[in-house]
Amino acid sequence: MKSNWFDYESVLRRAMMAMDYDSGTRTMRVLEFYCGIGGLRYSLEESGVNAVVVDAFDINAVGNDVYQHNFGHRPNQANIQALNVKQLDKYKADAWLLSPPCQPYTRQGLQKDADDARAFSFLKMLELLPLMTSPPTHLLVENVVGFENSITHSRLLAVLKDAGFKTQEFILSPLQFGIPYSRPRYFCLAKREPLAFLSPVYNGLLLCEPGPLLGCAGSKSSSGLNDENKNPCLRDEVAEEDKTLDTGRDVALKPKRNEPILDPGVISRSIRDFLESVPSAPEEAQFRPLEDEETVRVLLQDSLESFRLDSRSTVAQLSGENEAECASLDRERSGACEEDPFAAYRVPLNVVQRWVDAYDVVTPESVRCCCFTKSYTRYAKGTGSFLATAVSTQERSEISFAKHIANMRSEGQSLVELGLRYFTPREVANFHSFPRNFTFPVHVRLKQRYALLGNSLSVAVVSSLLKYLFATPAEPASTTLSSA
Repeated sequence: MKSNWFDYESVLRRAMMAMDYDSGTRTMRVLEFYCGIGGLRYSLEESGVNAVVVDAFDINAVGNDVYQHNFGHRPNQANIQALNVKQLDKYKADAWLLSPPCQPYTRQGLQKDADDARAFSFLKMLELLPLMTSPPTHLLVENVVGFENSITHSRLLAVLKDAGFKTQEFILSPLQFGIPYSRPRYFCLAKREPLAFLSPVYNGLLLCEPGPLLGCAGSKSSSGLNDENKNPCLRDEVAEEDKTLDTGRDVALKPKRNEPILDPGVISRSIRDFLESVPSAPEEAQFRPLEDEETVRVLLQDSLESFRLDSRSTVAQLSGENEAECASLDRERSGACEEDPFAAYRVPLNVVQRWVDAYDVVTPESVRCCCFTKSYTRYAKGTGSFLATAVSTQERSEISFAKHIANMRSEGQSLVELGLRYFTPREVANFHSFPRNFTFPVHVRLKQRYALLGNSLSVAVVSSLLKYLFATPAEPASTTLSSA
């Protein structure tokens, strides 16, 4: 009997196979902005759209090394903010794919929004769009959840509306596509008239479910629309007036945090399906000695504890797996630890003992892990999950995992018996749905790999959005619920 994961995938495939694309037989010309390590391009390839990337832009030199390594094309490293209308017009691009910096809008950041210097280049792009003689007809914009409440977002929608675009917005996560990875992200799709979306009923709306991507328009159960035409992004229990915050001097509105709505009929695959049996990265990239000033940091609430290393230390030595710890895991004392293929990824024992309560710990049988950020392995809390390789959820449920750790402590057991390790970069790439042929150049260090992946996106989600963006309705567009 097939699982719902495969049923869901086949529904998506059948829906997209029935679509025609706006390009017809013509190859669409695509520009990538803030291309990173290639998530947008992999998504375009996975979508099956007849398209070619005519140029890509990113200012990160190491990220461009990775992009060039995998695609044979080095992105343009010019500052996007310095581009002008003439330069953009010469590409005659049909589509722009943009993943601008998210730091101005993150909950952990300063939330300076449009006043953050990292937002300036995207705002400049918005200024140039109406001035172009050959503007794109399709746009996809990706950013963090929270962007939809920003000033930058308001400017984006205003510019697109004035330029003759219809928009549909989404808050989506890989969990909604059967992937055990919680990475909610905001997406804006835009098409310039007279082109129309496959499901124009969603024009001007913000959705937190992928129903339209499956060809489910018009279904009340899949669309989330109700008789009052309420924003389908919000569940009933959170679709209420914003609570106010009394600052003592004035009253400010607290913005909602929109979350993806999970369909109970979509069963996620287990984390085990995304794990490596042996780390695939080159050995010289994994065991290179750390720099003198490199530090392992663990962040818990407002306190910061650092473990400083000298230049002779290696990541493997950080693991704290001495002979006694090996023995506690019933390993051979004669070099067994050195033969552990994941020794480089073991969480240092002193870190485990002191900070394990701050970790999000999962097992191979788990069906959900947290979003990996660029600070994974450097900070413990809120940067991604940690894998307990020696504990099964068949014996210890994820809900009782904290209690299980407390029991281990009360019984005097060593926490090394959890077999706690970091996910490898290849495993993180697997959660992002990057293809198997994606690799890093040897010179890219382990910390850089995690940072680059943390700034990337989900290929599974974006490829589905691109299929939908480029699809052509079989019939003329119907009356929309919103004209935005």
